Amino acid sequence: MLNNIGIKNNFNGINKDYYKDGNKVEFFVNEDLTAKELDIINQAKDTLHIAKFSFNNPLIANLLVKKAKEGVKVRLVIDPLSSNFSPNDWNLKKYIINYLESNNVEVVEFPFIPLEKSNNKEQNCNESQVNLKDYIKYQLMHAKYIVVDGKKAVISSLNWSNRAFKNVDAGVYVEGLVVNDLEKEFWFLFKRSGGKDYEYQPRAEVAGNSKASLLIADKNFPKDSYRAAVYRAVSNAQKNIFISAFVLSDPYLIKLLINAKNRGVDIKIILDPNKSDTYDNPNYQTAEILKQNKISYRWFKPNSYHDTEFNMLHTKLMIVDNEVIIGSGNFSHKGLDVNHEVGLITNDNEILNKAKVFFNEVWKNNTSLEPISNLPFTPSNPIDKPNNPSLVLNYEIS
Repeated sequence: MLNNIGIKNNFNGINKDYYKDGNKVEFFVNEDLTAKELDIINQAKDTLHIAKFSFNNPLIANLLVKKAKEGVKVRLVIDPLSSNFSPNDWNLKKYIINYLESNNVEVVEFPFIPLEKSNNKEQNCNESQVNLKDYIKYQLMHAKYIVVDGKKAVISSLNWSNRAFKNVDAGVYVEGLVVNDLEKEFWFLFKRSGGKDYEYQPRAEVAGNSKASLLIADKNFPKDSYRAAVYRAVSNAQKNIFISAFVLSDPYLIKLLINAKNRGVDIKIILDPNKSDTYDNPNYQTAEILKQNKISYRWFKPNSYHDTEFNMLHTKLMIVDNEVIIGSGNFSHKGLDVNHEVGLITNDNEILNKAKVFFNEVWKNNTSLEPISNLPFTPSNPIDKPNNPSLVLNYEIS
């Protein structure tokens, strides 16, 4: 995995302009994170700009419709592959999209973009041609954020699928000048996904004393701030690196972690162990490499192994010395180099302390030295497209 990976950059020093001043940043996890998202949605007076990889929750759909009826411009970007797991998931997603659109919520789906090139040109395809087991071959719109009135936002790892609320997720609430960057990012994403152009105007104002920087990953961006921030932080680490990872598999990042371990940095990593019929969890291969290099790691311990109850460590959190990186990007090649991802980096002391408390609580109370071996459930067979797309669940939305 690492045979041909070399260290080509030193990442020495910190650019003085790396962070933006004038922000207020707060750290949230699990139920508190969900509550914060709902809270700022309710506060919206003018615009609601949302990017969510997965969305099939009817209660949140109701809330967005309510805001649209109040006159708020609600715009939503989702990924077309996110609910392509079973006929029920697919139908519920389409039902909710139709419900939102019929109530003046502007919904757009990220374009299908295959990673492999045909005749030296990228070819878009449609949903009926994509099978779940092939979704790793496509660039995903994997971001998860909300921007309210161009002035406040939540950036996180939280999806809005019904199952997602069982998982362990983390995110940050942000006010201040960095929100202008996020609003601009949404304008780019919405337009790229086929949405109508709208006039972007920076509206966020100074809201506090915290420093923060927006991180964006996308294979089509000339500068990948998400990847650069992760690599730089690990390369410059002097004391500690704590990672809570749904996926940790990027070869270059693993090489940087090994280098950090060799120079005496204290490293602790929590890996999610869940397996699926639709993908092979790369964390198991990573664990072997970590073990060989004597890097401390543990496996997240799910609440239950029952199909409808088990949860995942879905966080994408990195704490390096006095910096925190958090967002939607997995620490994988796709998460750092390919998918459209959004995160935040900050050196705010309160965020640092709360993130460490969260990490230590999971490490101490909800991990094991050995992973689960097999889950006693079989996921629904993936589908290309239901035979009858008009058939939806009998799901009341009122």
